[in-house]
Amino acid sequence: MSKGIIVAGFGAIGKTTLGNKYSNIIDLESGYYKWDNRGFESIPYEQRKGKNERPENPGWPNNYHMAVLDAINKYDVVLTSMHWHLLDFLEKNNIEYYLAYPTLDSEKVLEERCYARGNNKTFTDKLKVNLHDWNKKLKLYHPKKLLIISKDEYLEDVLKKENII
Repeated sequence: MSKGIIVAGFGAIGKTTLGNKYSNIIDLESGYYKWDNRGFESIPYEQRKGKNERPENPGWPNNYHMAVLDAINKYDVVLTSMHWHLLDFLEKNNIEYYLAYPTLDSEKVLEERCYARGNNKTFTDKLKVNLHDWNKKLKLYHPKKLLIISKDEYLEDVLKKENII
C-alpha cells in the first residue's frame, strides 16, 4: 500500500462520520491522545469534549504526531484535528497534508452539528470563536491544498469533488 494522505480538519465538518463510513479512512480523534480519559469512559466521547478537568496526557502532543505517522502507512486517508502544533510538525518535517476549513458563514451550522452530536456549550462556544480566530492564521501554513467547506457541505462532499475519495 502506498502512503496515505493527511487531511487536517476543523471541528464538526464530518471527520468522524467519514472514519466510520469507510474502512480505508481513519479519524484520529486527538482527545484520545491529549487527555488521560481514565474515569471518563462512561461519558460518551463527544460529551467529554470541553471537559478540561481531565488531566493532560504527558506524552501529548508527540504521541499524536507519532500516531498520525503510523496511520499514513495503514490507511488511504488519515483525518486529524486541526491543531497548530500538528501543522507545525508536518511542515517542519516536510510532510504533505491537506487542510479542510469551513467558510466563515458556517458558524450556525457548526453549532447545530455540535449540539446534535452531544457537545457541551463550552466546547461549542470555543469552536465558534476558533472559526474566526483560526481563519486569520491559515495563511501561515502551506498545505498541499486548502479544502474550503461551504456551510451546506461536509468534508466527504469536498473530498469527492477533489477526487481524494
